[in-house]
Amino acid sequence: MNCQKSIVDLLKKLPPNYTLGTVYLNGAPVVVQKFMNLNDELAYFVDEEGQVVIMDSGKIDGLSFGAAEEEEEEEEEAGQ
Repeated sequence: MNCQKSIVDLLKKLPPNYTLGTVYLNGAPVVVQKFMNLNDELAYFVDEEGQVVIMDSGKIDGLSFGAAEEEEEEEEEAGQ
């Protein structure tokens, strides 16, 4: 089973508004806040600014759950 099929299968199981941190699209990180839904070959997400981001689900090769690393680093710096 290839990676993209596994990720599509996982996305099909996630409920709308599910919190995510980063989607890896052909290896490039794309920071998102929420997964919205999967329709045919398109995956819909909402980014930090509330904008809808649509991706070809066949090009997604990774997901990060939870806050994106940049946000965590900013919080750590603010706490020091």
